[in-house]
Amino acid sequence: MNEEGRPDPDELLARIREEEGALAHATLKIFFGMSAGVGKTYTMLQEARAARDQGLDIAIGIVDSHGRPDTEALVAGIETIPLRSVEYRGIVLPELDLDAVVARRPAIAVVDELAHANAPGSRHVKRWQDVAELLDRGISVWTAVNVQHMESYADVVEELTGIPVRERVPDTLFDRADEVRLIDVAPEDLIRRLEEGNIYTGESTREAIENFFRPRNLASLREIALRFAARTAGRRLSGYARAESGVSSQASLGERILVAVGPAPGSAYLVRWSRRTAYALRADWTAIHVDTGAALIPADQERLEANLALARKLGAEVLVVPGADVAEAVIETARAKGASMIVVGRSGLSRLGPGPGPRRASVSDRIVRDAAPIDIAVVQDSATPAKDRPLAWLKRVFAAPPRQYALIAAAFATLAALAEILAPALGYRSIALLFLAAVLGLSFVAGPGPVAAIAVLSALALNFLFIPPLFTFSIGRTEDWILFSVYFLVAFVTGSLVSRVRSRERLLRDREGAAAFLFGAAQLLSESASVEAAADAAARLAEEHFATEAAVFVDDGEGVLDPAPRGKAGKKIDEREFDIAAYSFAERVLCGAQTETLPSAALRYLPAAAGERAAGVIGIVPPPGRVWTRADDNLLQSLGRTLALSVERFRSEARSRRALLELESERLGGILLDSVSHELRTPLTTITGSLSALRDDALAEKREARQAMLANALEASDRLNRVVEDLLSISRIESGMLRLDRRLVELPELARAAIARAGPELASRRLELSAPEDGVTAFVDAALAARLAANLLRNAARYSPPDAAISFALEGEGGGLVIRVADRGPGLPEEDLASIFSRFRRGRAAKGGGLGLGLAICKGIAEAHGGSIRARNAIGGGLVVEARLPVRGEGEGT
Repeated sequence: MNEEGRPDPDELLARIREEEGALAHATLKIFFGMSAGVGKTYTMLQEARAARDQGLDIAIGIVDSHGRPDTEALVAGIETIPLRSVEYRGIVLPELDLDAVVARRPAIAVVDELAHANAPGSRHVKRWQDVAELLDRGISVWTAVNVQHMESYADVVEELTGIPVRERVPDTLFDRADEVRLIDVAPEDLIRRLEEGNIYTGESTREAIENFFRPRNLASLREIALRFAARTAGRRLSGYARAESGVSSQASLGERILVAVGPAPGSAYLVRWSRRTAYALRADWTAIHVDTGAALIPADQERLEANLALARKLGAEVLVVPGADVAEAVIETARAKGASMIVVGRSGLSRLGPGPGPRRASVSDRIVRDAAPIDIAVVQDSATPAKDRPLAWLKRVFAAPPRQYALIAAAFATLAALAEILAPALGYRSIALLFLAAVLGLSFVAGPGPVAAIAVLSALALNFLFIPPLFTFSIGRTEDWILFSVYFLVAFVTGSLVSRVRSRERLLRDREGAAAFLFGAAQLLSESASVEAAADAAARLAEEHFATEAAVFVDDGEGVLDPAPRGKAGKKIDEREFDIAAYSFAERVLCGAQTETLPSAALRYLPAAAGERAAGVIGIVPPPGRVWTRADDNLLQSLGRTLALSVERFRSEARSRRALLELESERLGGILLDSVSHELRTPLTTITGSLSALRDDALAEKREARQAMLANALEASDRLNRVVEDLLSISRIESGMLRLDRRLVELPELARAAIARAGPELASRRLELSAPEDGVTAFVDAALAARLAANLLRNAARYSPPDAAISFALEGEGGGLVIRVADRGPGLPEEDLASIFSRFRRGRAAKGGGLGLGLAICKGIAEAHGGSIRARNAIGGGLVVEARLPVRGEGEGT
């Protein structure tokens, strides 16, 4: 309020803007419960009817009543957007029509069963992705979900109930919720509802009671749901308090949790535990994977990518750092990030614990021992049971492609046979050196597992076949014991060290390959001469680096994707594939093959974007037999960013050229308007004055005066005709409509026509003509050639002193023509010689009128003949202009 008690206009404006911002913000309301049947959908529909009665624009996107009459009655009173029918394996499935909801654009869309898996062929794999897209498009959503479908609680629910949870919703979607409404029912009441047939019907009821709907299961699920709801309410209250104190309600409390992620099955459990703990502590959290360069079998690589994707989906900051020592890299990263807690799994600890000294210790042991003062959370993960851990360790150590074990087997058989032949001559000590050399050699081509296998096999073979007593595993002499032990130790350790060096080499090679790829992208795309060339270069780079086919789309400069892609995969692009690429371009999202958005596509599409808008799309066929990783996507995104910058550079240059052309056009238009108005007005004024004077009866008897008036009028008419003819000529030249009528013309005749066409401006001048005698001809367009010469003569007359001679020469040249005109004027500065043939260019010393089109027309006539025209300053003063009209110009037809 101001001093007069009236509302302050600034406060009112701020309040209006705040309300408009609140309306523009799409909200998410989740009806949350411990299991099916608690009344989530029913309550949601009741509140939807109440919202409709209050005048809110609310519509049902999809609700499955499961045949419950009460639910169907509530649905009947609310606008329902028609569903989309999807045929799958001969069955028609009703699905949410996402495009129809977006087109209808209600203020609130009701979308039931958040964890639902969409039918194949849908835009998104999961319904929660549909909800996320609606929120991104500014449409508020009400939805319902059970606690077991929360990603971070799914494994806990599986342990409690023994029932796998396949449909999961990432916790990050819950983080977007403006309200989580808990619908709670006592387990006994829920079981009674089930028995009365209010949840499932028929045989499904009995199966549900015997499996999922047990009192113990329901009590556990209820506890989890209540605990989550309490934490959510606590976070919200804390957020309100922090917002009132001027601190962002979304800010953390300064804590940070770091969890190491690898290909082990237990990593997923650690990721979920870290998410739950970070949510409870209101802490930031980071998931780190240390890439040692060791080659992973496809199954481990897929599991690693899935674990990292899970961490991203749950809201973690994901880091992939290179390093030979996993424990050291984890601890260094934790300290650099300011982590207050490192999460390790109990299954990773050795039975002896993290004791001091250099004895063999696991990665988890070393983290616990060396990470002080950072807190360590040792979590009882759900990894391999203790009794099965030795077997799991062996599988992990000896994991390698089958072809490496085939190579080891062949090498071992060959080596044993060769040793049998050479043993009598060399002795078993030399055979030991031969075996050791073989182990070292094979370590350069095989992984640690196969190398360890051949080290063990070769040691046993050496003992059994060559060390006395033969064909037994016993050793009789001390020196042979030493030989055997040293051999085994050297073979095993050296092979392991070489394998470790190879892992580091692979890591460096991958990093070098990525750096070379990015450097090549920057270099090739910056050197490209056009948008199309840049797209070709990007497609070629992607195909060479990933050994597969690619398709690169760019926009047409108007924000629309060009349907003609570049690259070998262009032949795979049909209408549907182009629509998917256009979706990636418009929404700036990763989609297509091996993604959760439009996964049925043949290619994987990434937007080529830099800044706020995309400039194209890169599509790539996932290489068969290779696990596509996040690092591959990052490389393609970098390529896309470089491509987008190149495309934007070309577009900016084109816009600059258009702007310059527009400015030049405006300038020339102004010059043309001024010149034309002057050049037309002057002769028109003369003609009008002469004709007006001739109407005077007093001049009827003055014959000489009348003749002078008529002569002035005719001269002005000729001048007016030349102006119009110049304008029409330059228009025909620039539009390409100038056509030649070549014929043989004698040079003296051409000289006379040019002098006559030059008109009065040349009449008072002294002309030095140099032309061959009659009989010398040139094959040119006579009228245009005479016009060219006349323009040059008039131009020379304007710039020469009144008493100076003008040189005019015609020469025949192989059936062509050379026209040369020289004046005795002041000449031109050297920097102006190249521009005098441009339109509307007039010299500073020009006399009389003119549009400045004469020399431009001369240039057009010369080039139409396939010739050229140039100017140079004459020695001693003056300007020489020479035009060459060959008998047949370059590109001219017969």
